[in-house]
Amino acid sequence: MLDAGSSLMGEWVSLASQGRITVEAMNQMGYDAMVIGRMDLLKGLAVAQERAKEATFAVLSANLVSKSEGKPLFDPYAIIIKRGVRVGVIGLSDEMALRMPGVSEVAKLLDPQETARRYVAELSGYVDAIIVLSRLGLEEDRALAYAVPGIQVIVGGKTRQLMTEPERVGNTIIVQQGYDGEWLGYLKVTFDAQGTPISARAMPITLTEGFPDDPQVAAIVERYKAQYPTPTAQPAPTPKK
Repeated sequence: MLDAGSSLMGEWVSLASQGRITVEAMNQMGYDAMVIGRMDLLKGLAVAQERAKEATFAVLSANLVSKSEGKPLFDPYAIIIKRGVRVGVIGLSDEMALRMPGVSEVAKLLDPQETARRYVAELSGYVDAIIVLSRLGLEEDRALAYAVPGIQVIVGGKTRQLMTEPERVGNTIIVQQGYDGEWLGYLKVTFDAQGTPISARAMPITLTEGFPDDPQVAAIVERYKAQYPTPTAQPAPTPKK
C-alpha cells in the first residue's frame, strides 16, 4: 500500500497537528511506504523528519539531500517483503520540495534520473521487483521509465491524473490515481521469470458513501478534531438601535 506524497498536511487539522493525524491514520491503515512531496514539508524539514520517525511505514526520498554532506534526508528506499517477494521501493521528490519554508537553506535536490539509476543498480541483485514512488509528474515519469531500465512500476503523483488504465513505457508500468483521497488505486501486474511485465491491470476504486468509515480511523479523526477545532470567524455584533 503506497502513497505518492504531498499527503501529510493540507486541511486545518493536519496543519494544526503538524501532520500527526495523517501519520497516525496511515499507521492504522497499514501503509507500506510514501514519498516526500512539498506539502509534507509545509511546516519545515525538521517536522517532516519527526513525522517520519513516528511512521510505521517507510518515508522516502532518494534525491532530497543535505547541502553540507550530500546525504539523503530521508531513507532513499525500502525493501518490502510480501508473500516471499522482495520489492524495492525508491522515492523521488520534485523541485517544489525546495520551495517549502527553510528547506532550500539546508537541502538540495539531485537529478532524479541519475539518482534512480544509482539505486536501481544497488537494489537489482537483492530484490525481485523495483517500484518508484514519484513526485515528478507524468511526463517526467515517462522520461524516467525510458532513461532508467530496471524499474518495473512507477506510482506517480503531482499531476493528479486519474488513470483508468496503466501506461507502459518499455518494460515499465506507470500509474497515477487522482488526488485528495477520492480514489484508491488497485494495480495487478503479472511478470515473467526475468521480471518483465507480461500484463498489467489497474482499477480505480471510488471511495463513495458506500464505503463506511473504519471505526478505528474515525476515532483518530474525532480525537484530533476535538483537540484542534476548526477556527471560525466570530459574527459581527448586532448594532444597537
